[in-house]
Amino acid sequence: VKGSELCTYRLSKIKETLDRLALESDRVRIEQVQISDYNRVPEIIREFAERIEEVGPNPYKGF
Repeated sequence: VKGSELCTYRLSKIKETLDRLALESDRVRIEQVQISDYNRVPEIIREFAERIEEVGPNPYKGF
């Protein structure tokens, strides 16, 4: 569980940084999936990919 807590903390810091850079904080996300829920992984990836497409490309790309 310690690893999950550390990951959640680090993700919150990453989201804060993205917000300060005027980037959408939902460009990053954490999902916890049990080994028995492996069949959920494709749906999680699809949903995240759809959200990233909605957000659009990184406006800082190329700087």
